[in-house]
Amino acid sequence: MSGHVHLLCENTTLGATLQRQLQAALFHVTISLEDEHAANVTAIREQEPEVIALVRSPRTSFEDLRKLKKVFPHHSLVIMDPVPSDRAKSRVLGQGADAYLPLPVADDDLTLRLTAQVLQARRLDDSGSTEDVLRLLGFDPLALAMPDSSMAEIRLALCHEDEALETALAQALWEARFEPKEHAFAQPLPPGPIDGWVVGAVSPAGWRATLAAIAQTRSTPHGRHVPIILAGTALPTEDRETLARLNIQDFWLGSEPDVSLALLVEEHVRRHRESIQRREALVQSLDLAITDSLTNLFNQRFLVAHLPLQMQIARQSERPLSLALLDLDGFKGLNDNYGHLAGDQFLIGVADHLRWNSRVSDSAIRMGGDEFALILPNLAEADAHPVVERLIDGIATIHHAGSNDGKVQISASVGLVTLQPDDWSSTGEALIAAADARLYAAKKKGGNQIVDAAPS
Repeated sequence: MSGHVHLLCENTTLGATLQRQLQAALFHVTISLEDEHAANVTAIREQEPEVIALVRSPRTSFEDLRKLKKVFPHHSLVIMDPVPSDRAKSRVLGQGADAYLPLPVADDDLTLRLTAQVLQARRLDDSGSTEDVLRLLGFDPLALAMPDSSMAEIRLALCHEDEALETALAQALWEARFEPKEHAFAQPLPPGPIDGWVVGAVSPAGWRATLAAIAQTRSTPHGRHVPIILAGTALPTEDRETLARLNIQDFWLGSEPDVSLALLVEEHVRRHRESIQRREALVQSLDLAITDSLTNLFNQRFLVAHLPLQMQIARQSERPLSLALLDLDGFKGLNDNYGHLAGDQFLIGVADHLRWNSRVSDSAIRMGGDEFALILPNLAEADAHPVVERLIDGIATIHHAGSNDGKVQISASVGLVTLQPDDWSSTGEALIAAADARLYAAKKKGGNQIVDAAPS
């Protein structure tokens, strides 16, 4: 798998060596040798990489890492350390780095670790795209998807072929306030909510069984996006290609689990939860964006987006499509005599009437004010006319604040237009304009009627 890695390295010799090593593994590599934060930011923005790989030097501060991750939250940040230590690893991961690689690193390990980070970066980029959509719709992503800073009730599965190492892994996670649940070794995750899976093996047969269980888990809806962290003293050299295809989030290697394991798990679980929250927020915001807040019908934004799609379906299926625009007659009198609350209640009643008396395939829409629309698939003009007539007859019977004293009589005027299956030239805007012109003609004639022909 290819990916774009941008190297930040002060040492020109080491930088050139890493660049050749990555290029040999078919990564696209760009490099900058600057040691100044602003210059690095500029270079990364120009190159638009997926992974930022910073080679740590004695002058690299933890504050530099934090600032870099803050500027590029949707990039995967990998720290490569020529002088590795457990303390540096914990500090680096604690500052928000996505991975820590001790140097030198074998070609297979480098390829495997960076492939995982490219996949991670693409997930982060999807998350950023979701945020962009939310902002485009006028919603604040943070307000709609606040992350759970407490990380409470994390559902973490743990299994390992080596029972002693599994016990040590569990102890390290317990000390970090996780409560991992033991899971049967070499078995796929069962259905149900899981926030993360720490899994590993020792023997070649154990690794093959583990990878088969991961592959089976990845093939299920509940396991498709679960963060998986492989833990062990070493990775199976003969299964590196399989590992690269299984969408493994990260790797913890060692025999004595420490806080770095918990930091990896916490970071991936946090991102997993935020991704779920953002997806849910996007669904909620899209629903809000196309729904009228008073009546819960679709709104005009939905009509503009949905009508062209229905027109295309009608043409391809060689079936007609009708569009009706409705405007209430006498509604102003209800607002003037009984107030806007009474008017709102009547609009809700009209919406309920349209909703419950339309076909499942129809779309009822509130355009704004007292104007509504109906998209009627598979109905030609002759068939749509009685359907719309029945609906507007029902509107006249809806009870409202002025019904008892007879002061206010409310009916509906309709402009009805039909798209013929062989009409490939009309647009959604043209169809709405034609229906609107017929609605205006119906109002001009005194209202309470349907006009289904172009006004002369």
